[in-house]
Amino acid sequence: MALVVRPTEPHEYRTAATTMSAALLMAPIDDAGWERWRAGWETGHLSITSWDGDRCVGHAGAFEVTTLVPGGAWLPTSAVTRVGVLPTHTRQGALNGMLRELLDRHRASGCLLASLRASEAVIYGRFGFGVAGDTTAVVVRTADALPIRGAAAGSFRLLTHAEATAQLPAIYERAAHRPGAISRSPFFWDRALKDALEGDRAGFTVVHTSPDGIDDGFATYTLAWEENEFSDNLGQAKLHDLFGASPEVELALWQYVLAISLVRTATANDRPVDDLVRIALADPRVYEVKQRWDEQWVRLLHVEAALAARTYAQGEPFTVTVDDPWYADNCGTFRIGPDGVSRVDGDGELHAGIDAISSAYLGGVAWRDLRSVDRVTGSADAAARADVLFAHHPTTWSGTFF
Repeated sequence: MALVVRPTEPHEYRTAATTMSAALLMAPIDDAGWERWRAGWETGHLSITSWDGDRCVGHAGAFEVTTLVPGGAWLPTSAVTRVGVLPTHTRQGALNGMLRELLDRHRASGCLLASLRASEAVIYGRFGFGVAGDTTAVVVRTADALPIRGAAAGSFRLLTHAEATAQLPAIYERAAHRPGAISRSPFFWDRALKDALEGDRAGFTVVHTSPDGIDDGFATYTLAWEENEFSDNLGQAKLHDLFGASPEVELALWQYVLAISLVRTATANDRPVDDLVRIALADPRVYEVKQRWDEQWVRLLHVEAALAARTYAQGEPFTVTVDDPWYADNCGTFRIGPDGVSRVDGDGELHAGIDAISSAYLGGVAWRDLRSVDRVTGSADAAARADVLFAHHPTTWSGTFF
């Protein structure tokens, strides 16, 4: 029997969630777990499932969010998540069918981009996604870390969970300034704060306030004692979120966390690759990168509109021919320069598949690097001009997992 791909009916959400959990190596969702996650399935979530008769065998979902792109525009985005197929039904077209249905619907609703966080890095290139930005997992030893150069002046206060829920969204809107940042719905905030503040460790939220009384940054973190009571590493801090409206505010938040009494190490699993604090520390070697991984995968759903929505640095224009096997209107040759984007006739100086131009879009992946590994073909000079136009500092980073 052929698999049927269709939107999930509301009464089927828990069945879909159980299928997704099994596909991602997790136990079925119990009653308590379902009550915790129900709102994320019932509010603002597009759910597509694959069915073998009356048996749900796969799921792909997405939230509609906005993504910050170079120049300051926030673009409507399909935030793809909860993707999985039961091992009994892999390689039967379920994943392809569900993603196509999902992206078709969000493309029709006006989403210019799609974005996801991949559990496996070999899956999504064939669907037009490309790695657009990396992140790092870091450990910072507090000994010899302080003082931090460049930290902003100001004051700090700790928030209760209820205060954090009410106050952090407005601060985040001021502080999320890197390309790749995404908007956070109430469900996203609920999830982020539950992860940070409701675990086994003691959870805290701190807000930085500028000298003129503006709340301009925050951090959520947990604290715990080292299990070995005789160890020198008495206390550990784990950063879940750290955002500041300026680099100086982020440095002040780092200084606050690293100066907490008894804390010997601070860890963070999601920090920018160009995190300024590393070179602001008294000893930069106490900042250790333990892992660098592909944080965000991006796919342009409307190429011309997405290219036109971001800004470009001053430089010489170039032309690129784009191929998208899913959406014919994305195919064509585009002239890109500091004055904007337009369609042109003929062959471009560069040729890029939809996955490659999606990688380069936010400025975090170089055109010359894509050309070096044959994901882009054409003129080396054009690739160099493209890098000048697309470059952005600081580099792309989202800092939001979904």
